[in-house]
Formats: sequence, structure tokens, C-alpha cells
Amino acid sequence: MRIFNLILSSLLISFASFDLTLLLAQEILVKPYVQPGDGNTLEGTDVKIIAWLTDQKEATFVVEYGIKGEPVLKAKPVRISLDFEKPKPFFDIIKPKVVPQETQHQEIKPKVEDTKGPIVKRDPPLIEKEQHYFRYHASLKNLPFNSEIHYCVKSGDRIIRQASFRTRPTPDKSARLVLVGDMATGKAPQKAIAWQIQKEKPEALIALGDIVYPTGRVIQYMNYFWNTYNDVNEPSITTGAPLMASVPFYPLLGNHDIGARFPTTQDALGAFYFFYPPTQGPGEGSWSTPLGTDTAAAAKFKTINKHSYPSMDAYSFDYGSAHFLILNNNKSSNMDSPELLKWAESDLTKTKQPWKFVCYHVPAFHSSRQHYSEQQSRSWNPMFEDCGVDIVFAGHVHNYQRSHPLLFKPEGKRNTKGRVDGTFTIDKSFDGDKNTSPKGVIHVVAGGGGASLYLPGLEKTSVSLKEDFEENYADFTAVMNADSYSFVTMDLKPTKLAIRVLNQEGKQIDKFMITKPTN
Repeated sequence: MRIFNLILSSLLISFASFDLTLLLAQEILVKPYVQPGDGNTLEGTDVKIIAWLTDQKEATFVVEYGIKGEPVLKAKPVRISLDFEKPKPFFDIIKPKVVPQETQHQEIKPKVEDTKGPIVKRDPPLIEKEQHYFRYHASLKNLPFNSEIHYCVKSGDRIIRQASFRTRPTPDKSARLVLVGDMATGKAPQKAIAWQIQKEKPEALIALGDIVYPTGRVIQYMNYFWNTYNDVNEPSITTGAPLMASVPFYPLLGNHDIGARFPTTQDALGAFYFFYPPTQGPGEGSWSTPLGTDTAAAAKFKTINKHSYPSMDAYSFDYGSAHFLILNNNKSSNMDSPELLKWAESDLTKTKQPWKFVCYHVPAFHSSRQHYSEQQSRSWNPMFEDCGVDIVFAGHVHNYQRSHPLLFKPEGKRNTKGRVDGTFTIDKSFDGDKNTSPKGVIHVVAGGGGASLYLPGLEKTSVSLKEDFEENYADFTAVMNADSYSFVTMDLKPTKLAIRVLNQEGKQIDKFMITKPTN
């Protein structure tokens, strides 16, 4: 009995000394991550957003931030409740179209050497459930350009995350960005790519659409996205890297990002809940992502996501010596809207940045059989030519491709499948090495971020496309790599642009350079 009493006393003492606040503390479901916020031009000061997600227990947070060695500033976050019912069966995915045999793609296993163990085949399967979250975001304002900002998110004495990020560089400074699309499927290649991206130490990343598969829902972000790009405790080629702690992701929408019906599936359109892009776009219009016919549900969605809707469909920003224009060119968007085209042309014309880049999801010019007829953006090329666009970046096609510099004159309107015929002028003298002055717009496909790769390569597709599509296809593809997952690294200077393309092993599969005359 004495021994029993001693044990009981010991347990009571241990329980009394246990910090009950640990049991009551919120669970951090998505660790704090940095977002671009409403920074558009490089005038005045910069801004960034720190956001995170928790369960719905009460807690108080503060974000401390500043330049090392200077006074610490504090920002109080805003909290919003997110509540989603469990979806009804069979209502998640928009009814898929029958895919012709010629457009089906083949799964390619990544060639990754890893001394730390085998690659995990896939994350655990998604289990449908009700979802209840608190979403927090804090605005860090009046940040000087060309600076490293340290931040710490705290709840009482509890440190949630400490990290740092770079504010945007001014036009006279160099910059490094990464561009990649077709990313989070829950499979191993996305983790290898995230690991290789971290090794490049980019200041920002542009996600070229199809950010989360299969339909862009909130629950799919929770299962397949954050555990690769943000909530990674031990970064490696098999686990990914916490990129978003320090690297702001600039998002654009792909077809899979808008693949679930809203509001039938309440957590559809997940990208709008998590990303905070610049908001100085054309506003809401026929080019905006449709929200269905339930006006009450649409109004609630807009209120919760006023930071991203409708701005994510069309926005622009300056970064270093470059100007980026982001557009939604999915079939759900009215790309022919005169108001949208007028805004895009004005945006590209009025910028004073020496480099101009356009980013959208569906490529206009590529040499894969998959999605080849989806040429709706070819009609924009004359505007890009007139406005001096240097490169157009896209995803959608799951491999890497780079075109020769080209000019394109459309002949008539596109047909119902999106096909646009026209006349090509192709600059094959540009090699990006000895000749670094292209005559035309270069089109880059960077859709190798993790989704199953599209085969075959250029040697076969160029022949079959020419046979089947005749004058609609031309020899505009300079480089194509169909059997590697990959991403684009951009090193930017006022008069020199260097592009390197790396695969899941960190090996270079393409590079080219563009130069501009010094004023």
C-alpha cells in the first residue's frame, strides 16, 4: 500500500506541474508563410502578408518583424473562420470530357538518386470530412525595398515560426525568381522539385497554375500542398522544403485549380483562400472565375476572400527590372473581353521596366499532342509583340519546352476547340548564347512541377503534329524535355536575363540568355 501511495503521489505531483495551456493551445495546421500582398509598383515602400491556419480554439497572436539591428515592429493579425461541410458524393469534380487516346499521357518515374532512402510513392489518401479553421493574416507595411526582413509569429511565449524574407528589389538590383507549374499531386516528384528549388535560393516564385490536384479544393491543399512547400520539419529530396516560410508565391489559376463546382462543393476554389496576390487589376468582369448562380454563397465567398477575388484572375507587379502580367486564360474566362484586353495592353504599355513577362496557364505554342488544340491565347500574341513582351511563361503541358522567338499573325477567329490558324515568322538565328537578341516573343512551358509527365519528345511529336495539323503547326520549338520534372530559374539584371532549367536531380537541361542594349 505504501508503494501504491508513493506512486499515486508522484503522479499527482507530475499532473499538477503539467502545463494545461498545452492542452488548450490552438493546433497550428498550416505554419506561417509569406505572401506578396498588395505590392504592385516599385514606388514608396513594399508590403508583405504573413498568413497561417489553425483549428478553432481561441488564442492571441502577434507578428514581430523588422530589419536586424533595428527596432522591432509588431502587427496584429486578422482572423476569419472557414467552415466547410463534407461534400456530397459525386459532386466534387466537373464531369470530365472523354479524352482521345492520342492525348492520354504516360506516367514517368522520376530519376532521383537519394542516399537517404527510397522515394515515398504518394502521400496518404484524402479522407473527406467537415473542415473548420481559423485563418489568420497580418499585413507588414512600409517595408524598405532591397531589404531582408526577419519575422517571428508568437502566441504568448510560444514561438510559432521564425524566418526571414527579401522585399522586392529596385530596378537597379539583380533578382532571382523561380517559375513552375502543375505541382501538387501528393506524389514524390513534387517533393524532389521543391527540394531543388530551395537549393537555388529564389527570392520569389511564380506558380504557373494547377497548383493542387485534382480539383483545387481546400482539403486537397491540406493533404497535398502544405506538407511539401511549407510544413516540412526535415527538408530533403523525399520530403520537400519549407519554401513558403521565406519565398512569396505569386499564384495564377489553372484548369485544375477551378475544377470543383462552387458552391456545391463548399471548399472549391481553394487558391483564393490561401494566396494574397497584388490587387491592382481590372476588377471583376466576364474574365473572372465564375461563382455559380447562388448569389448568397458568392457574396460570402467574395467577403471572405476579398484579398484575392477577383484580383487573382488578372494582376501585375514589378520585381527588380521586370514587369510581370498574370492572366487567367482558362476556358472559364472570357479572354475576348475588350475591357480585359484594353487593361492588359495599357498595363504592358505604361510600365517603364526594361523586361516584360506574361504568365498564364494554357500555352499558346507547344509541341506536345496533349492539349495541342487549346490555342486560345495565340490571338494575344500580336499584342505581346507590339508591347515588347520578352517571354511568355505557361504550364498545363507537363514537361519543359522553349520556342524560338516568333511572331504570329492570326487568320480569323479560333474554332470551338480553341484552334487558331495563322502565319508564323520564326527567328532561328537566336541561340541564347552567341546571339542574345531575339526577334519575337519566346514561349516557355514549365509544367514539370510534379504532375505526371507528357510523352513523347519532340522527335516524334513534331512529325505527327505536322501530319495532323498541317499549317497550324510549325517548327517553332527550339528545346523540349519530356522525360524530366523541372523548373525555371530566372536571374534578372537590368540589361541581362539568364534562364536556367533544372530537373528533379538538380541537373541543368536548358539555359539561354537575353541581353538588352545599355542606355
